[in-house]
Amino acid sequence: MKTVSGAQIGEGWQAEKSALTRQAILEAAVRCFVEYGYARTTTAMIAEEASVSRGAMMHHFPSRSAVMNAVVGYLHVRRINEYRALMTDIDSPDQKMTRKAIRTSVESAWKYVNLPSFVAYQELLSAARTDQELAKAVGEVEQDFEREFLKTVRSVFPHWKQVKSLQAAHDLVQFVMQGMGVAYRSSHREQRARRMIDTVTDHLERIYFEDADNP
Repeated sequence: MKTVSGAQIGEGWQAEKSALTRQAILEAAVRCFVEYGYARTTTAMIAEEASVSRGAMMHHFPSRSAVMNAVVGYLHVRRINEYRALMTDIDSPDQKMTRKAIRTSVESAWKYVNLPSFVAYQELLSAARTDQELAKAVGEVEQDFEREFLKTVRSVFPHWKQVKSLQAAHDLVQFVMQGMGVAYRSSHREQRARRMIDTVTDHLERIYFEDADNP
């Protein structure tokens, strides 16, 4: 029995160690994308960033494409979780919707597009335009991401009853914030972002109250 128990404990420890190593590699890849860009990132750089041997790197990911495809899935889950965390407790079902709540959601969306996960994913999206294998991996998660993203928005705004107007509001925030998010080299970026947050909040407030007046 001791041998069996010892084997089970050993196998469990090895599985946990393997999972931790794999996660460390994926997180290191994200940091490399942010620091160096997708095109310049190599498996050797990722291994060094993750503090793992080349052998351990090859054991988990035998090729560059293998790790890149895995990062797509990793970022998919991470981005959804980060967005949900930022949007928690913005609106309450038992309170009236306020401009402050709407603005908070827009500010949270701005914070979201400045996270390392967003920057790293943009690197993948840009590369996927001409990389068919990467494009396939990205395409497989994009639709699910959109569904989960919109589901989160619906839960954030329980007062918002009209699905079409909520989708319009979601698209407005998403496209404006993403556009500002990738404008890394814009002059006075934060100041201009503040103005756009005010403008987007104005539009969302109008859309919401028009929706409320026409149930």
